[in-house]
Amino acid sequence: MNWFELFQRSFLDWDAMAAVLPTMLAVGLKNTILLAVASTLLGILIGIVIAVMGISESRWSRWFARVFTDIFRGLPAILTILLVGQGFASIGRQFFGASPYPLGILALSLIAGAYIGEIFRAGIQSIDRGQSEACRALSMSYNQGMRLIVIPQGIRRVLPALVNQFISNIKDSSLVYFLGLLSSERELFRVGQDQAIATGNLSPLLLAGIFYLCITVPLTHFVNYIDHRLRTGGKPASIGSGLQELGELGAQTKAARDLSPLKGARVDVKGISVSFGDHKVLHDVALQIEPGTVTCIIGPSGSGKSTFLRTLNRLVEPQEGSIKIDGEESRTMKLEALRRRVGMVFQHFNLFPDHTALQNVSLAPIKIKGIARDKARSIGEARLADVGLAHKLHFRPNRLSGGQQQRVAIARALAMEPEVILFDEVTSALDPELVKGILNLMADLAKRGITMVVVTHEMGFARRVADQVVFMDEGRIIETGSPAKIFDNPESMRLKRFLAEVL
Repeated sequence: MNWFELFQRSFLDWDAMAAVLPTMLAVGLKNTILLAVASTLLGILIGIVIAVMGISESRWSRWFARVFTDIFRGLPAILTILLVGQGFASIGRQFFGASPYPLGILALSLIAGAYIGEIFRAGIQSIDRGQSEACRALSMSYNQGMRLIVIPQGIRRVLPALVNQFISNIKDSSLVYFLGLLSSERELFRVGQDQAIATGNLSPLLLAGIFYLCITVPLTHFVNYIDHRLRTGGKPASIGSGLQELGELGAQTKAARDLSPLKGARVDVKGISVSFGDHKVLHDVALQIEPGTVTCIIGPSGSGKSTFLRTLNRLVEPQEGSIKIDGEESRTMKLEALRRRVGMVFQHFNLFPDHTALQNVSLAPIKIKGIARDKARSIGEARLADVGLAHKLHFRPNRLSGGQQQRVAIARALAMEPEVILFDEVTSALDPELVKGILNLMADLAKRGITMVVVTHEMGFARRVADQVVFMDEGRIIETGSPAKIFDNPESMRLKRFLAEVL
């Protein structure tokens, strides 16, 4: 007998495969899928809890999550299965009867939960901090932001890893037979092994391996396809030319002439100081901002401009001082109530990448203000039309240019109808040809009566639009005044040197 005949006899005994095929389909495949699906679903529930505990502010929660993960990731799978299946057999019989099958599922779930918890934790922590800041700026609580934005994005990012864990559960299900399953509870491996022993060749085991591959390989390719769809929305990035966007901005500027006025609030800042550890960032900052005016904050990088801006809606909490909105102390307000009144637009847009432009704009009115979905959609469409993007309602951020994304961010802030809106260097991430259009949009907003506080390096905009200009350096306000006073008649030498460098 030559080597090929030996190989064929050991692995390609078609009669042996045909004999075991009905049992493998009816018993082995069914139980393998049941074990894998049940343990993965329960493992996901366990993993979510472990992930949330792992990033909790509670030291004891983090400690429990760490210990759980270390134990069930560190032990060999077969040892966990035997410890749970045999160690808790008497308890299992009270709940499940004589079959160890449910305990096998529990053991696989504990193993999967440890890995899935780490997968979720890594996915959640990989989300850019700007997403959480955008949630907070839109008046979402921590739990709302995690539930609506951060966790869904984290799950989307780790979807391939979750499928890998499901594949591992499919393979680990072959170890449950050590618990002594009934014949009707055998999985693919056990069915193949029993038949291999009965026939004296490995063909039934090879058939079991083929079944495993038929499950896992298509699943891997399918989840890669789904992951691509989730990331792109099913369409490739398609960004228009700069000329096209300039045309949009021109249409927006024309439409803005007839927009309804907005309400602005007064802001009074007294003695604000902020420290990060031993480093003091703001020193006794005081400022008055009249309702319906534009205040531009200028100064060198690192002077505390953005930190000061973030104290106005308490994205940064001051250690000293007072901030009042129309006479009401901001520290006594609930954060969500304050941020409904004080909106914010960020330098890097911080749009929600898995939401369309319309969904980005209408989400907070629905979830925070409780507006009906149809009405919120109408509000979103109107705000996007205000910024010249009525034709981009269903585009995700990856299909929009930087200028378009920034306009969506402005529309999103306006949809909450704030009385004060903060702009944090909103043109610094844009191409030069698009800066003018965004600045014109902001100038149009200023004419509508909303109170605006703008951190900017655009001196021309500050001179043209601002009612007052604030110069900051080293965490202090050095000089405040009208654009004519600041730019044409600066008093301090530091401001004179700054203007000589930037003008």
